[in-house]
Amino acid sequence: MTLRIDTPWLRFSVSAEAEGQTIAELLAPWGCSKAARYKLEIEQRITLNGQPVRQSAKVKVGDELALKVFQQEEPDFVPWAIPVRILYEDELILAVSKPAGMIVHPDDKGKTGTLANAVAAYYLRTGQHCTVRPIHRLDEGTSGIVLFSKCPFFQPKLDQALARKQIARTYLAVVSGVMKPKDRLTLDKPIGRDRHNAKAYRISPTGKPAVTHVEVLRCRQKEKQTLVRCQLETGRTHQIRVHLASIQRPIVNDPLYNPRPVQGRMKLHAWKCAWTDLVSGRRVEIMDEPETEFW
Repeated sequence: MTLRIDTPWLRFSVSAEAEGQTIAELLAPWGCSKAARYKLEIEQRITLNGQPVRQSAKVKVGDELALKVFQQEEPDFVPWAIPVRILYEDELILAVSKPAGMIVHPDDKGKTGTLANAVAAYYLRTGQHCTVRPIHRLDEGTSGIVLFSKCPFFQPKLDQALARKQIARTYLAVVSGVMKPKDRLTLDKPIGRDRHNAKAYRISPTGKPAVTHVEVLRCRQKEKQTLVRCQLETGRTHQIRVHLASIQRPIVNDPLYNPRPVQGRMKLHAWKCAWTDLVSGRRVEIMDEPETEFW
């Protein structure tokens, strides 16, 4: 099927392989729950060839199925009017650059001072009626790209893409110690909670599988530091930090995993992100270069 956005509608042109399927069956791969489908149906936000239909209706080749999925929503975080750097935006996704030292969202939606609050203010300022839905998170000390889903219909599919490694994420890190120039290694070590420190994680044979691909970019012999690129294959909490510490190359200024004194921000940055657009099928690649003092 081919898709196109005609705000507030998402329109599907039914192809031969979908012949005879019900609308409910067509929506299942999108992660559209039974409750969500029922809501679309009773609010007459499902049409087939321009007429409202039930989700049990069957489609045929050439039909146009339309779903009214782009609804106006109320902000669910307190707006915080600070400058926010937008890296990319379309009807489905907002990509924002998170500064080091800022958390992605508060533990209470009545609080402020987080990236989610800044995004809420951005939506308000630009006249967009969206709730704030981070697709993934970064640690407080990590800077760089954070993706937000702008439409609830697409959230399950984006969550699925993240879980299936279809959203590629690349990080830059500065580590303590000198590594071999242009060296590449894969760290395939399971990660679990550290029972001696509630805030920390560690390599554990009973932990969850975790894989990080590391490539050495540059070295500074005098400072005994190395700049590395890290590609995530999985997305465990503190994954890059734990994996690099496990080879005695902890991230510079990491307060949990580097025993050396902290002298500034943690040197971990979410650098690049790439995914396939759910509607057009085109490949989207974005980059957020770190500040000059990062390396």
